[in-house]
Amino acid sequence: MVDTQKLKKLADIMINYSIALKKGEKLLIRGYGFDGYPLIKELYLEAVKAGAFKIDVKYSSDEMARIFYENATKEQITFLDPLDKKVADNYDAMIQIIADENPFELAAVDIKKKQLAMKAMKPLSDILHKKRWCLFYYPNNATAQTAKKSLEAWENFVFDSCIKDWKKEETTQLKLIDLLKKVKKIRVVGHETDLTLSIDGQKWIKCCGQFNLPDGEVFTSPIRDSVNGVIRYNVPTRYMSKDFDWVKVWLKNGKVVKEACSHDVKDLTSILNTDSGARYYGEFALGLNKSILEPTREILFDEKMGKSLHMALGKCYDEASNGNDSTIHWDLIFRFDWANAELYFDGKKVYSKTKWIDNRFTFLN
Repeated sequence: MVDTQKLKKLADIMINYSIALKKGEKLLIRGYGFDGYPLIKELYLEAVKAGAFKIDVKYSSDEMARIFYENATKEQITFLDPLDKKVADNYDAMIQIIADENPFELAAVDIKKKQLAMKAMKPLSDILHKKRWCLFYYPNNATAQTAKKSLEAWENFVFDSCIKDWKKEETTQLKLIDLLKKVKKIRVVGHETDLTLSIDGQKWIKCCGQFNLPDGEVFTSPIRDSVNGVIRYNVPTRYMSKDFDWVKVWLKNGKVVKEACSHDVKDLTSILNTDSGARYYGEFALGLNKSILEPTREILFDEKMGKSLHMALGKCYDEASNGNDSTIHWDLIFRFDWANAELYFDGKKVYSKTKWIDNRFTFLN
């Protein structure tokens, strides 16, 4: 059973810090799957105490989504009610709690149908993500199995990686960003990897508990056409209900021109062909959360893993834009030690295999 005190602490962080809900505001809480109800109840209570005038709680499930995809026409899949856009625009903030009972419920659904729905819903998603928002994956039996942990161990891992002094983490991140502002070119070298990219003039953003929980990264976006070389992302991941133990891509002038992966490459190619922006990067980030030491196959956790980097194919974030737009935003994760990797900033080696070696950055070790 989840520790009630940890639920209350997390709800307090999400309502009063992450989205900083104010008296008179309107909040949307979206539950994906029903296992997350204990946390949603605490969020509802905190929102009432914060003085929210309107709190809408909406649920959906992957089982219903599968039924829809299996039986709906193209017209049904692509329909977007104009009223939904008006309602979305009326909210001040949104919290999403993911608690799918079966991570592979949609595994047999045609990816093209999912892509159609994503494209149709993009205007709605764009509206909601311009609000204050927070996303959390609730620990349940399904994700505990994926992470290969007991439910109790998984719950403790999840909550302990989220319940932190995020103001203290912010201080560390701002110190790092002050250094990264001066960097123009990055090179990553490791197992089956030699990648270069430019971040000259790009803005770095701190991530300390305000949008994702767990959090713990700093990110920017590469100059769109500057990424060249090859990289083998070595942290197992799941995207669009498809599992990938590793993903390898070759890039020329920012675009993925060749791809390979641990299983049928057709799934990977289909994702990369979603739209014209899906083969370009919208994010480059460094993971800093020292409570996350091993992969879980949950991107929201793994991308924050200490001593790792991740790069997202697809849509960039407005606050660190490089002009790339897409209906996808797929974070692919590279763990330094598994690749015996070296990281270079403007030609100088700053990281080697397991630790930062440049004295300016050793406070991150």
